[in-house]
Formats: sequence, structure tokens, C-alpha cells
Amino acid sequence: MQHNHTSWGGEQASPPPPKPFTLVQHNCLGSWDVFLSLFGSFTQLAHPPSIVALQDPPVYRGKLPSFNMFTVFSPPTNQGCKPRVAFYVYSSFLASVSLLPRFFGRGDVMALDLFTPDGFFNPSTTGFTIINSYSTKGRLNNTRSVPPDIIFPASPLPTLTVGDLNIHHPTADPLRVFKEDKIATSGPYCDRATELGFSLLNVPGVFTRFSMCLIGRPGVLDLAFACPLLAPYFSEWSDPLSSTGSDHIPILLRFEAPLWRSPPPSPNWALTDWHTLESSLKAARISPAPPILTTRSMDVWFKTNLDRVTALLALHTRLKRVTFRSKPWWSDLLSQLRRAYNSALRSSKVDRFDAALLASARAARTAYFKAIKKAKRDHWSGLLATATPQTVWTAKKFAIGRPPPRFPELPGASTPLELNKALLDHFFPGEPARPIDYILLPFKDCPALAADEVGRALAKSSPSSAPGPDMTPNSVWKRIHRVARHLIQDLLAPLVAHGFHPPALKLADGIVLDKPGKPSYDSPSSFRVIVLLQTFSKILERIMNSRLSCVARVAGLLNSHQCGSLAGLSVADAATTLTHEVKTLQMAGRKVSTLFLDMKGGFDNVNPSILCSMLRAKAVNPYLVSWTRSFLTGRTCRLRY
Repeated sequence: MQHNHTSWGGEQASPPPPKPFTLVQHNCLGSWDVFLSLFGSFTQLAHPPSIVALQDPPVYRGKLPSFNMFTVFSPPTNQGCKPRVAFYVYSSFLASVSLLPRFFGRGDVMALDLFTPDGFFNPSTTGFTIINSYSTKGRLNNTRSVPPDIIFPASPLPTLTVGDLNIHHPTADPLRVFKEDKIATSGPYCDRATELGFSLLNVPGVFTRFSMCLIGRPGVLDLAFACPLLAPYFSEWSDPLSSTGSDHIPILLRFEAPLWRSPPPSPNWALTDWHTLESSLKAARISPAPPILTTRSMDVWFKTNLDRVTALLALHTRLKRVTFRSKPWWSDLLSQLRRAYNSALRSSKVDRFDAALLASARAARTAYFKAIKKAKRDHWSGLLATATPQTVWTAKKFAIGRPPPRFPELPGASTPLELNKALLDHFFPGEPARPIDYILLPFKDCPALAADEVGRALAKSSPSSAPGPDMTPNSVWKRIHRVARHLIQDLLAPLVAHGFHPPALKLADGIVLDKPGKPSYDSPSSFRVIVLLQTFSKILERIMNSRLSCVARVAGLLNSHQCGSLAGLSVADAATTLTHEVKTLQMAGRKVSTLFLDMKGGFDNVNPSILCSMLRAKAVNPYLVSWTRSFLTGRTCRLRY
């Protein structure tokens, strides 16, 4: 299994985090006014951007404009080409790095190679490449002027590609229906980016260009991509700057060390606008899978369509603003009383000798703090009155207090990366196998996936189960299936027919928890990892598990005393079987002993080849064997503390 790592929090002392790297990209339309408006808007930011990447900058007599505190780098004009791209580097950032501009004998693309002995984002990343491109219509139909291999190079350094690429693709604009010529133009670029592992940094569906004429439709033309070495440090894609007069918006990119990145805000599903969302879900359609599929193209198709659904959810769901100061007992009434108290307090400070103002301030203060005490008391009483065998432990934690979390302090692991490797080697031993791209063919004898089968799988899903990286609870998928039964079915049907579990569903979060009562916590065995899988992946797992369970009973793959994870059997059946065996032997005059074994880490050490060989030997349907192998390989777990 393959794993990566992001840690949030911890109690160990750590060095101050590196300063974040920020970049602004913008198409200036060759206008001096747009240029001045863009650089003047930097006063809206807390700090000026480290680098500004411009497309179509203003050029006068072969020279670009200058701006105070920025140094400009652009393609040379001595080769008969007009600079269509340029970099402006902030002076303090330029003083801390070694910079080498690279040109390609043309004016519509250039690169900056940056080096520093202190490292970008972490001490080991001493090099960094930024490619800026303004790709226009090519000489041939369905082509662009800058080829994909220049925009997406195979480089050993972390690489960031930005620019106005003038391509349209569903990955960046998932809600738009594209014509075949648009897909044919963007296909080579997206295929090249996918082949080299580049990640799109844009927020899907956020337009970056708005036509100045009323009949033109907006689009996503200004794109940013990060290679696998740079993607873990990506922090933010946003448009906080005001309009500059261009038909493109200025875009801010932020990169920083992930070890100090705060968790992203989670959606507040209780405030989802289902009334508006239901009509959008009913109208949404899953695009048909390509006729010839490979493992990579199948994953791209699945992720693109799943992102279209999740983008609709995000559009109609507010985000939680949870901090360590958030209180579950807080209400709007307390907010009103707090505002009234603060207002009365300010009024009393204007004239300290006004008895009426002082009395009003004291009355507002008394009402405010009495309301807080009542809200706490009512919340605690309600929690105890509605306690269940599952939530009673939460009440216990509130009553006795939660013990401080223990952070692993392992010998020989002095850095977060060493600590991460030590824990992963302990819990998930073995080197991951590199995935191979191969053609997928549908299995002829695979039963078609029905909507009722999806409904039965969702019925077994607990609505209170903790979600994984997708942050979407099972209750949301249940409601989506009730509203639009075709969505989940159309998403999963090609996966079942081809016996494939996509990499997009193999991401998991591993929560590292300490085991209570250990004499020392200097060993990985003193901790445990709770793996949170994506809830959408569990839907497909339950469907395939149900089909495999029926086959396993008929094929004789299960022991006659197997009770766990089988429909119709439970721990009561296991206890009854054990009691029957013991009494039968005792009645025969024999002495009986029972040995109980706790199998730890069984799933993570299953050999996919051996398991699939056993399934094939029992004549299990080939599509189930293929899906089982796909499900067990190439999984990724991110540790969180």
C-alpha cells in the first residue's frame, strides 16, 4: 500500500514555519491601464506577491513597463518575437533566491528556475520551476500555439505551470457541455498533464474570463497546474483582487509547508439548501464512458463526473466556521445579548457620571451572563436526557475532562518526515507497487447494476459514520439517491461492469491515536491508526461485498462456522455454536479448551495475487476477481494527528 502524510497539530516544539510563496497570474490584454490597476490593487493584500506572472503584458517599442520594487523578466525581442508573457519578481524575494530565466526561442512562453540553499517549503526542496504561457490559436484546426510538452515538462524539480492556455475542458468547468472540437483541442494537454501527474489547482467551475460583449459566455481559460512534487504544498487558489478592467480576473496562488497548514473547513450539511439543490440534481446527467477505456482514462472519467456532483453540493452548502472557541450551546439570542451588553458598556464609558447609563450597562451584563449559565445548563440537561449507549461516552468526557493527546516521540525520528516513515513502516509494511495503465474491457457475464441494489447498499450505511477525505456523510448520499436515483447508479455501473475500483476512491485518512495505559509512548505499538475511508467508496464496496458473499457461500469459500460480516449471522450465532461444541464434548467425557486469537493488521497484509488465485480456483466470476485485485492495490493513506 502507498501512503502520504500531512500532520495537523502536535505538542512538540518546532521551528517557525517558512513564509508562504504567493503568485499572481493575470492577462493584461496589452493594456497599460490594466497593468497599473493590477499592481495598484496589491495594497489589498497583507503582503505583495512574490512573483507576478503576466500574459499579454503591455509592450512599447519592444520594452515592458517597470514598477517600483519589482524586477521584470521577459523573452528577448532580438529574435523578432513580441513578448507575450512576463514575470515580475518582488525585490525582497529576488534577494533570497538564485534565479535563472529560460527561453524557448519564442515570445509566448518562458520559465523561471529558482534555487535557494534554505529550501522552498521545506529544507530539501532547493529548486523550483515556474512556467508562464500565453497559448493562442494554432495554424492547424484544434491546435494551440504552445505544444503540451513545453507547458508540461518531465522535470525532476517541483514545477508550476500557469497561463492563459485558451483551452476548455470539463475538469476545469464541470457544469458546461462542450462540443467535440473543444475536447479535441484540450485533450492533448489534459492527457499530457495526467500522464505526468500534474494537478489542476483551479476551483472547478469558477470562471476566469468574462466576455465584454453581452452575448459571449464566460469560461475558464486561466489555468494553473502543479506537478506531484509541488502539489502537497499548494494551499490556496482565489481571486481576492478587484477588477482591473481586463476581461480576465487576477488569480492568487499560495503555497506553503503542509506541516503548518490548518485543516480545511468542513461543510455544514445541516444548512444545505436542498430545496434548490434537488432540481439541479434531477437535471444533472453523468456523461457516458468513452468506448475504449484504460485504467487512467476510467479514473479521469469517474473523477470528473463525481466532481460535478460534489461541486453542486458545495455550491448549495455553507462551510463550518469551527474554532477551538466554538461552543455547542451558543445561540442567536446570546449573540444579541452580547451586542446589547457591548453597546451599553460603550455608552456608559462616554459619560461615567450618568447613573442611568451605568444601570443599563449593569442590567445588560447581568442578563447576558445569566443567559450563558442557562444555555450551558439546558445543553447539559438535554445531553443527559437524550443519551444513548453510544453518546454516553461523550457525556463522560465532558464530565471528567479529556486527557491531553500524546504525540509520538519515537527514537531515531527527530523530524516529522522520519516520524511519518516510522509509523507507516510499522502499520503498513511493504513497498507500494507502481500502478500500470492497461486497457479495460467490460465483462460479458457481469449482472447490470440496478438502482435498488444501490439503495440496499445505502440502507446499510450508518448516517453517523465519520467520513474520510471527501467529508461527505452517508446521509447526504442517501438523500441524493432518493432525489435522483440515476446519479449514483450511472457513476458506479461502468466500474462494476469493468471490475475496476478507481484510484480516486482509494484515498483514506489515518487518525493516529494513543493507546491508554501504556507505560511508555516511544514505540509505534503504543499507538493505533483509525482509517477513515471515503463514504462514496463504501457504497461500491457494499455492493460488491453483497455479490461476493452470495458467491462465496455457493463456492465453499467460507468456513461453516464463519459468522462475521455475513448477512443473517451475528455474534449470537458464534456464541451458540461455541456453546454447542463445548457441551457436546463435555457430555462425551472430554476436557475442553478454547483458544482465542486477535488477528491484527490482517487486511493490510493480504496478498492480492494469492487471494485472486484462490477466487479463480473456485470459479468465481471474473469481474469480481478483477475488482478485488483493483480494490486491494494502490491505496493511499494520509496520517493525521
